Amino acid sequence: MKNNPNKFLVWILQTGEPLHIDEGNPRPMRAMNLSNALVESGHRVILWSSAFYHQEKRQRTTKAKTIVISENLEIRLIPSPGYTRNIGPGRLFDHAVMAKNLSGMLKDVTEIPDIAFIGYPPIETAAVMGKWLTKKKVNYIVDVKDQWPSLFIEALPSPLRPFGNIALYPYFYMAKKCLKGAKGLSAMSHSFLEWASAFAGRKINQFDRIAPLTTPHNCILAEDFEHANKWWDELGIKADGTPRVSFVGSHSRAFDMGPVMQAARYMLKNKINCQFVICGDGPVSAKWKELAKGLDNVYFPGWIDRAKSESLGKRSVAALGPYLNVDNFILNMPNKIIDSLAQGLPILSPLRGEVRDLLLNKNVGISYGVDFNQTLEEAIISLINDTAYRNELSENAMAVYEKEYSYTKVYGELVKHLELVALETFSS
Repeated sequence: MKNNPNKFLVWILQTGEPLHIDEGNPRPMRAMNLSNALVESGHRVILWSSAFYHQEKRQRTTKAKTIVISENLEIRLIPSPGYTRNIGPGRLFDHAVMAKNLSGMLKDVTEIPDIAFIGYPPIETAAVMGKWLTKKKVNYIVDVKDQWPSLFIEALPSPLRPFGNIALYPYFYMAKKCLKGAKGLSAMSHSFLEWASAFAGRKINQFDRIAPLTTPHNCILAEDFEHANKWWDELGIKADGTPRVSFVGSHSRAFDMGPVMQAARYMLKNKINCQFVICGDGPVSAKWKELAKGLDNVYFPGWIDRAKSESLGKRSVAALGPYLNVDNFILNMPNKIIDSLAQGLPILSPLRGEVRDLLLNKNVGISYGVDFNQTLEEAIISLINDTAYRNELSENAMAVYEKEYSYTKVYGELVKHLELVALETFSS
C-alpha cells in the first residue's frame, strides 16, 4: 500500500477487540488492521474503542483516556462498567453506559474527521456516533459483523420472542436508523451485506463493500516462533507427525463441540492416533471439559498468542470450524475460516451457506454433520489416510487466501474505498 497524496483524518469506532496497547501479541482484528493500513497509506487515524477488554473481561482503564501510539495514530478509550457474560443484561447495561460516555466525549471534540468507519455492534455506540457524524455532515461506513439485535431474539425460547421484540424495539429502531443513515455498509460476505441492507430497509449501492476479517500472515518473529515450538513440545503437542485437529477461539455458545468430542471418543475407542487441541477460554469452557472427561486425546491449553497459534497450525492436519447453523454464521465468512486458509489448513465445518460454498467450490475442506451425510470422525480419518488429498486441500487453501483474502488485498482495497467515500459530498 503506497502513500496517498490525499491525506485524511479517519475515525474508527471499534469496540470489543484487541488494541495496539494490549500485551501478549493478540491477534489483530478489524480495529488494528484497518488502523495500520490507513497509517501505512499516510492517513491520520483516531481509534475509538472500549476501555473494557472484551476478550479478557478486564478494564484497560476506568476513566476516559487518550493514548498516542504514533504521529498518525491515537487511541481514545471509552469507559464502561464491563460484564461477565457475552449475552445478557450486564452487557446491555455496559453498552448503554459506554454510549452515554461516548456522547460526553464527543462534546469535547475540536477536530472533525473527514470520514468515519463504525463497527456494528454495539448498537448504542454506533447510533451515538452515527447521529453525531450526521449533524457534522461527515460520511460514515458501518461495518456490520453480527445480526444484533436479532441475535438476542433468537436466544429466547419461541414463546417469549414476541415479547422480546417489544422489549428490544428501541434497539431495532436505533440499529436501522444508524445503518440507513450510513453512506455505505461493509460486511464479511455478500450474503451478510444483503441481510444488513434488507434489515436497514435500504438498497445496496456503490459505497457498500465486502471486507473479510483477514489479518497479516507470517509476521511472527523467529524467536517468538521458536519459543512457541518449545512450549508445545513441553505440553506433548509435538511436531512428530501425530495427526491432530485444532481449534483456536473463544469458548462460546456459537460453537457445537458435541460432534468434536464424539469424534475424539471414536478415535480413542478404535485406537486411531489423533489429538484434538481446543485452545482458548470462555463461558462454556467447563461444559466442554466435562464433555471431554476421560478423553486423554483432547487438550485444553487455554489462551494462546499468535506465535503459538501459527506453530500449532503447522502441527495440525486440519482446523475445526464447529459453528452452529444459525443465520449469523450461515450468511457470514467467519474470521476463523480465513485464518485457517492463511495457514493452509483444511477446514472441517458443519456450516451451510457461505462456508459450505467455499469448501465445495474451492475444495479447501470437508463439510460434516447430518446436512452432509458425513460424521466429523469420517472426515478426519479421510485426511489422515490420504496424504495426497490432504496436501491438495492445503495447497488450495493457501491459493484461495492469497487470491481473495490476503491482508494486502483486503485492506488495500478498503483504504481506497474509504478515500473515495471521504471525497464524496455529504448528503443526508
